[in-house]
Amino acid sequence: MNCQRCHKNHATYHLTAIEKGVKREAHLCEECARQAGVGLQFNFSVGDLLAPPPEEKAPKAGSVRCPQCGLTYSEFKSKGRLGCAHDYEVFRGELLRLLERVHGATAHVGKTPRTADAHVRLENELLRLKRDLESMVKSENFEKAAEIRDRIRSLEAELNR
Repeated sequence: MNCQRCHKNHATYHLTAIEKGVKREAHLCEECARQAGVGLQFNFSVGDLLAPPPEEKAPKAGSVRCPQCGLTYSEFKSKGRLGCAHDYEVFRGELLRLLERVHGATAHVGKTPRTADAHVRLENELLRLKRDLESMVKSENFEKAAEIRDRIRSLEAELNR
C-alpha cells in the first residue's frame, strides 16, 4: 500500500483513530510519518509479536496443497492461475495479502458502473450497511445501529420482491 500523503513510498506506519464512534485510518511512509510527528519507540520486536506460538506453527504457504486439484501456492505464483474454485478458500490468507499489496484493499471501494443492474447496486448497498451496522454495534452507537437495521430490512424486502 502506498503512502496516503506523498503517494510515492510504501506505507509502513498504519495509524487508526476512533473519534466519536467514527474510525479513521492513515497509512504513511516513514518520511511522511516523521514529518507529521509520528515517532513511537518500542522495546520489543514486532516480529516476535506476530510470530505464531511455537506449538502452533502454521505450515508454509508454498507447502499447502488444495485437496481438490493438488495445486500449491508456489505453483499458483509461478503460473499465475488457480487450479479450481476450492483454491480461493485454501489460499484465502495469501490471496488477501496479495490483493492488499497489488490493489491497496481487499474489497471494491470504487463506484458501481452505470450499466450495473439495480439488483447488484442494492446488494452492494446491503453489504455496506451490514458492515456499518457491525461497526455501530461495536462502538455502542445503538441509535444509529437501529436506523441502519431498519434500512437493511427495507432493502432486503425490496430485493425479495
